[in-house]
Amino acid sequence: MPSSTARWPWIAPIVIYAVSALEMIIMISPAAAYFYSVYTPLFHGLEQSAATAWLPQFFLPHLAATQLPVFRWLSLLGAVLTLVGLVGFFVCAIQLYYGKFVKKQLVSGGLYGRVRHPQYLLLAIAGVGLLLLWPRFFILVSFLVMLGLYYILARHEEELIRKRYGSATDHYLASVPMFNPFRGRRRAPGAGPVPRSRAFLTWLAVCAATLALAFLVRAAAVEQLYTSRFEQPDVTTLSLRARPDEEIAGLTRSVLETPAARILTAQNPGISLFIQVASGSSQLKHLLIDLGMREDAMEGIQTDGESAFAVVSRVKWRDPAATGRPDPLAFGTDIEPLFYVRVGDGKGAGDMYELLPADFHPGFSRIRF
Repeated sequence: MPSSTARWPWIAPIVIYAVSALEMIIMISPAAAYFYSVYTPLFHGLEQSAATAWLPQFFLPHLAATQLPVFRWLSLLGAVLTLVGLVGFFVCAIQLYYGKFVKKQLVSGGLYGRVRHPQYLLLAIAGVGLLLLWPRFFILVSFLVMLGLYYILARHEEELIRKRYGSATDHYLASVPMFNPFRGRRRAPGAGPVPRSRAFLTWLAVCAATLALAFLVRAAAVEQLYTSRFEQPDVTTLSLRARPDEEIAGLTRSVLETPAARILTAQNPGISLFIQVASGSSQLKHLLIDLGMREDAMEGIQTDGESAFAVVSRVKWRDPAATGRPDPLAFGTDIEPLFYVRVGDGKGAGDMYELLPADFHPGFSRIRF
């Protein structure tokens, strides 16, 4: 039986990949609000430090539309990449185990003739797809760690191949690229593996560049959201679907004219509010799930399927010493759902439905956009 040191290269990538993929799979399940409570302590803990508060946030829009079409296409691209990666992985698995257990020889044809580790390459492609479908910084960091572990595992497997097949593998390992299918075979094989220190520095550089790009993409996405900002009272309104600025401003005024909003702003001078406008009951329920509503509380929501709904939340700095206007989309703020109203039917705002703290998972990392 292999020792623990021999097993860990296999175990670690599996654990990281499971952590990366499980949250997205949970959130599309019918019992998302219940199962998601497993992640609440982890993300709540990350949000308590300014150094890690960005990790639970999203770097691409998940709920909201943007004015740039490219952000709408990324989710579709993610689904395609996930399917291609997973299907390709199982095709490679069939080829690998057929060659290993039936032919009992080194597999060097088909996809293995293009790259030495096509399964890891295809899992990485699937990982990119899952990342585009559920673009949280935490998942991105997990994915980058997973890539580093894949490289370690690939180097470990090549050492085992050399021990098992001897010099017959030298030409294959030297001439076929490790992961790049577009490089082609080397005409004059003989180059050895990349030094470990160089590989580590390359991985660090890739991580730094990827995270920097993710922050830039998030900033660009936030600028392209359909939002309206009021100074007095301090209100930020986000429409989850495309709407003209004038319409968003009109919806904001309708919400602020409701008795609940008037009482709230009168009793709390200087309060900051965040209004998220959902279109239809399905999107409203999706929004409330992403705000952390419990499954049992969700069952009691009765809405008109065609109406627009405005969910009103209080915005506050996570750091009690922070000053200035709290931005609901900033890393250092929390939002607390207070109530929602039906809007946009030409008659102002409709009935108000109070949202109680008991309706939500405590410490939930709420999705903003």
